[in-house]
Amino acid sequence: MNFLHDRGKAAIIYKDREYSYKELITGIKYYSTLLKIKKDDKVVVYIENRPEIIEALFSVWNSKGIGVVLDAGYTAEQLLYVFEDAEPQYIYATNKNYKNVVEAKEKYGKDIKIINVDEIVVPEDFTPDDYEVNIDNVEDVALLLYTSGTTGNPKGVMLTYANLLSNINAIKAIKLVDETDRILAILPYHHIFPLNINLLMTMYFGTLVVILDEMSSEALKKALKDYKITVIIGVPRVWEMLHKAIMGQINKSWAIKKLFKLCQKINSRALSRLVFKKVNNELGGSLRVMASGGAKLDPEIARDYLTLGLPLMEGYGLTETSPIISFNNPDRIKPGTVGELIPDIEVKIVEDGEVLVKGANVMKGYYNNPKATAEVIDADGWFHTGDLGKLENNYLSIIGRKKEMIVLSNGKNINPSDIESEIFKGTDLIKEIAVMEYNNHLMAVVYPDFDLIKHRKITNIKETLKWEIIDKYNITAPKYRKILEIKIVKDELPKTKLGKVRRFMLNDFLAGQAIEDENEDSSKHEVKKEIVIPQEFKAEYETLKDYMEKNYNVEVTPDAHLELDLGLDSLDIVEILSFIEMSFGIKITEEEFTDIKNVLDMAKFVKERGGEFSDNEVDWKTILSQDTNIELPKSAWVGKLIRFIFKPFFSIYFSLKKEGQDKILSEPTIYVGNHQSFLDALIFNQAISSAKMGDTYYLGTIVHFGTPLRKYLAERGNVLIIDINKNLKETLQVSAKVLKEGKNLVIFPEGARTRDGEIQDFKKTFAILSKELNIPVVPFGIKGAYEAMPYGQRIPSMSPITIKFFDKVMPEGLTVEEIVEKSKDEIELWLIK
Repeated sequence: MNFLHDRGKAAIIYKDREYSYKELITGIKYYSTLLKIKKDDKVVVYIENRPEIIEALFSVWNSKGIGVVLDAGYTAEQLLYVFEDAEPQYIYATNKNYKNVVEAKEKYGKDIKIINVDEIVVPEDFTPDDYEVNIDNVEDVALLLYTSGTTGNPKGVMLTYANLLSNINAIKAIKLVDETDRILAILPYHHIFPLNINLLMTMYFGTLVVILDEMSSEALKKALKDYKITVIIGVPRVWEMLHKAIMGQINKSWAIKKLFKLCQKINSRALSRLVFKKVNNELGGSLRVMASGGAKLDPEIARDYLTLGLPLMEGYGLTETSPIISFNNPDRIKPGTVGELIPDIEVKIVEDGEVLVKGANVMKGYYNNPKATAEVIDADGWFHTGDLGKLENNYLSIIGRKKEMIVLSNGKNINPSDIESEIFKGTDLIKEIAVMEYNNHLMAVVYPDFDLIKHRKITNIKETLKWEIIDKYNITAPKYRKILEIKIVKDELPKTKLGKVRRFMLNDFLAGQAIEDENEDSSKHEVKKEIVIPQEFKAEYETLKDYMEKNYNVEVTPDAHLELDLGLDSLDIVEILSFIEMSFGIKITEEEFTDIKNVLDMAKFVKERGGEFSDNEVDWKTILSQDTNIELPKSAWVGKLIRFIFKPFFSIYFSLKKEGQDKILSEPTIYVGNHQSFLDALIFNQAISSAKMGDTYYLGTIVHFGTPLRKYLAERGNVLIIDINKNLKETLQVSAKVLKEGKNLVIFPEGARTRDGEIQDFKKTFAILSKELNIPVVPFGIKGAYEAMPYGQRIPSMSPITIKFFDKVMPEGLTVEEIVEKSKDEIELWLIK
């Protein structure tokens, strides 16, 4: 059977240079002369995406051998694993990875011949006997591909020529691609998806393929335009990147946004291509086929591309199925499904929901591993994919990986990737996320976009991610799917080259144990290099280290992140910045602090600012005694007016009951209460006199008072606006100023409204103020407000509400922690009665 022959035209374009089919086959034939192998001998192809990878692989086939195509970024250790398993005779390598091959060969100890393609020059006078590559028997093994493995060690998948042709012929059957097309190759060829569809299929059809040597949105757009690309195959990350850029432009214009929604309703591809002609032209103007595979595609993204007149067809398969099992026909796309089954295969869904497949696309088996083969291919020839799915009207939908499903003790099954996708939609602050089970509830492991966090001057990373991202997901999620724990990490999650999280590694990753990630040398994880502290700022580092270890009982290392590694909160940061100001005479604002990554960076910053050390004690009394130029609101008329207007409403609609009003003090007081609803401050106002209101101030977050109107009302309602990412120290000093001037302060120390009716942990700000200024704390509890207006509800329900004041807590003889505990306990005990 003929697989490749001279077409009398260009075969590939790489770095703007055309390679004809004749030139390519000449190279293949010359490479074949370098191989002294017999039938079924194995040859490793360890080359980046470039013309030589085609010449190398086809030379193996031309010599009747088996091609072992590997990731050109494999480490020496990973190469050694393949050498020992596959026992190849030769390896094709490049200058970039030659050292790895030499190292692996030395450890391997057996003879393996190395061919460096960068040293090969095809003689000008070399003329092959023919310009064809023929296959003797389609049932012979063509490829040995090692799975990256999301669940364990890589296994060698044996694919025959018949396996590969089953996919190629399925595409040919619906005339999806032909020799007139121009295909862009952006994915690495060591994966079966791009290898078979982007490379082998193009050579078989006689299509032109353009190999992109740089992966960026600009390089991608340029190639699409310059070469009038008609077909592009990518993974969801590629389509998400383009989608984000396109929709960002659309959402800038109210008119275009409305037009987009109109096209969505009309659902006409011809109209959409006309309306969004500019978008199509930006992508070269010639795109007919856009295919997505390798991971699950967000259905909304697929729908948006359809609205733009760009049919993005999602497919599904595995390395073991060559890879395609199903794909969406561009004329019959069903977003949310992975399309129709390819011809000549069978698929069935068994009782537990697993997808089983049988047919010409199913691998011969795992090399050297009959046990593993028997685990996935049963006696009747059905391959067990390990994926859960549904099959309706010949359209397949994939729910998730069977092994990755989380089963909680209540019997609920949860697909973590669905939750991850939902969270991703609502933020650009997260680069990677993995949802896993932790203590019988869900935990999110988050690798944030630290550059974006720095750009937006966010100092309190965990609080920001918790309330602005995870909480927004939790509000609409069913109880069993809520994220109850968040773990922020400083390193990328362990994953495959296609971006799939290797979930079986997560526990070790979090425990800080040695992990061998396929992207990195395992030695990176086994031995943590000691960080050498430059002599010029060693003194500053030691001073900061001593201060932190003494005051916060933590073990400081140079690369320790203050929040993520040392567990310091925003109040601790205020103390540290004040210590630097008092000891070195250097003022670092909380915004400037976002540029400081770790303790060593902080020491360097102090040194570069030229501060001289003087041994000064710093404590909260010192911090709170510093003057602030911020003026307090002069009037509470807005608050008083609202109190007056809503008094009948609270009395009748909520049957508001006020208890313990005799506990309200005439002296300056900090009032702290549980935060049940949006109504809480209004409820408090109903419980105190109008005169008391004039002397009472509230702490409110910038999130709730960010608009000009709300700021105006806040300034006339005695509300002090907090931004924990910018001016927490200043907020504390203003709060101290309120109390020193004989006024009262109302704080809801949970920091946010309850999401489930339960009382949350109290932050210690109020207790620090109480302790250092010797101000009494009066706890108050609110009951029924959550039932009347839980978080997310816009209109309150009729429900009885009670507010109760408790005995004052005096700070004398108590620690800050004890003040917090006593205040919270009073309220909590009352709530559960």
